[in-house]
Amino acid sequence: MNNTNQVQKALENKAKKELAGVVDKFLIELNRLDREFHQPSFYYMVEHGGDEAKEFNCMNRNKVETCLKTMLQTAYLQSMVHKKTQELLTKLELL
Repeated sequence: MNNTNQVQKALENKAKKELAGVVDKFLIELNRLDREFHQPSFYYMVEHGGDEAKEFNCMNRNKVETCLKTMLQTAYLQSMVHKKTQELLTKLELL
């Protein structure tokens, strides 16, 4: 790695892989449920809570995976990269 941009990108890729691992674990359990109780064609995701509940309809397995990965990256990626950067700088005794 020749510069800090490459280090930052590597930390981001590491965080993305970590988040993808969370989704992969979920999908493994989903596959187990599908085998045991018959695989559905679509998954419905509903936010319960009153008259204005949001619903995502007719999501196949690939869309569920994409949705979960996007959701986790939006929620956690930036703070994960920041924390990993701080940990690296501390290890290098630059802070």
